[in-house]
Amino acid sequence: MNKKVSKEQHVLSVMQKAFDKGQQGNMDANKMLNWLKQELQSEYTFQNEKAL
Repeated sequence: MNKKVSKEQHVLSVMQKAFDKGQQGNMDANKMLNWLKQELQSEYTFQNEKAL
């Protein structure tokens, strides 16, 4: 359960970063979605490589 909370915390953290970037005017909706996708995929890949 602790691992699930940590994953949820990470997702929320990434979403907060994207929101902050959007507030600064550096991202439109498409850029934000692409950035979020890339961040979350890279974290997923990193976790899977670490598990191996």
